[in-house]
Amino acid sequence: MINSITFPERYDLLLEKKTQKRFPYRRVVPKKHDRETKPYVMFDLFPKGLEIEFTNVNIIVGENGSGKSTLLSLLKNYRGTPFADIFDLHDKYKDEEDYLARYQNDYKGHIQVDGNLTYKNSVFFDGEKDNPVVAIPNMITPSNMVQMGAQLFWAQEESHGESMLPALDYILDNAKGGYVICMDEPETALSLGNQIRLANKIKKSASKFGNQLIVSTHSLAIINEFFTIFDMETREWVNREEYINDALNVKK
Repeated sequence: MINSITFPERYDLLLEKKTQKRFPYRRVVPKKHDRETKPYVMFDLFPKGLEIEFTNVNIIVGENGSGKSTLLSLLKNYRGTPFADIFDLHDKYKDEEDYLARYQNDYKGHIQVDGNLTYKNSVFFDGEKDNPVVAIPNMITPSNMVQMGAQLFWAQEESHGESMLPALDYILDNAKGGYVICMDEPETALSLGNQIRLANKIKKSASKFGNQLIVSTHSLAIINEFFTIFDMETREWVNREEYINDALNVKK
C-alpha cells in the first residue's frame, strides 16, 4: 500500500499550450553546452516538496492536463519492470529477490514513495491504451497472427464499452489481498449504468479484497459515489459535493 508520495524536485514540462499557464512557469535561457540554442518556457506540473497522501480508495479528479495520467505514469515507472524482462540487468542483481530489494534504492526518478509498491503487488490499467481493440494489434506478431487476429475480430464485433468490461471485471474480481490497483480513466466508453457498477466494484475491491485503488476519472457517476476526492488542480482532498457544485457554477 502507498501511504504517500513526495516530489523532492519540481517536475517540469515544456510549455506548449495557453492552458498550461495556470501553473507556475518560467523562461529558461540555454547555457553554453545545452542542447537547446534558443530560450524556451517550462511550467511546473508538480512543485518541489509536494506531498500527496493516499487512503484505501483514491478518486483522482481534475481538468484535462492537470497531471492525473502523469501521476499514474510516475507510479508505474517507480514500481519497476519484472525482473524476467530485464535481461541486461541480470549481471547487476543476483536474483529477483535481490532486484526487488535494491531496485527502488537505486531509483533515480521523480518521486519518493512511502509504502510498498512493486510490479509484484500492483496492477495498472489505462482506459485508452488497454482497450482490446487498441491493445491487441500491438501484440500481433508473425507467430501469433492467427490467434490474435481472431481475438481482434471478436473484440471489434463488440461495442467499445462491451470490450472494456471483461478486462475491468477480471482485474477487480481477481486481484485480492493487498494489491495497489491504478486505473486511468477506466470509465472510457462505459454506459452510465456500467460506470456506477464500476464504482461499486472499486469499493468492493478495497473493502472486501483489501486492495488499494487509485483511479483517475472524469465521470460524474463515479465521482458521485465517493464522499471525498483528490483534486489535482488544488492538490487537496476535497468534499465531493463542493467540487461538483463548483464545477456546475463555472462561468461559461
